[in-house]
Amino acid sequence: MLGIPVGLVTANAVEWVVHKHMLHGWGRKRGTFWAFHFHEHHRAVREHDFHDPNYQRFPLGLHAQGKEAWALMAGAAAVAPLFPVAPFFVGTLWYSAANYYRVHKRAHQDPQWGRQHLRWHYDHHMGRNPNANWCVTRPWFDYVMGTREFMTADAHEDNVLGLQRLPHWLARRLPSPTRRGRLMPAPAPRPRHAKAA
Repeated sequence: MLGIPVGLVTANAVEWVVHKHMLHGWGRKRGTFWAFHFHEHHRAVREHDFHDPNYQRFPLGLHAQGKEAWALMAGAAAVAPLFPVAPFFVGTLWYSAANYYRVHKRAHQDPQWGRQHLRWHYDHHMGRNPNANWCVTRPWFDYVMGTREFMTADAHEDNVLGLQRLPHWLARRLPSPTRRGRLMPAPAPRPRHAKAA
């Protein structure tokens, strides 16, 4: 059973590392496998106010969302040999991979839901600094690594776990998000180009 919390923490750490170093590190170079994230997904999200219309495509194609799904399945397959010795750990990693795809897709198909439930990810895409807020499912490692940046002072998660409805006794004992994160000014609104009549 210890494998469950260890798996959740491991998955969040891997999410942070992969997003920062592979998707934004290696992915900045066009022509690499990882370029889909920065050059396709980020562009679409900025153009459509956090909505990514590309999630309507078949999920296993050779496009940004398909590469995301393939990478998650490859990661799940890579840990499968550990299942006989650490079934709870591996099962939690499998759950985390499926949950990552589910919440990431939902956030970009329903921007209002994403802004409410994944505030840290909204700030990653819509804030001034796309080189912060690396976590998608929960902001844990952004707080641990000091990379959580708030776009506005009043719109952030209520607790560093990024969970809704925590028991009062637990919420009181957690550090305040505003003490662990940094406030960055929101970007200037993007001008809307008037359509030709």
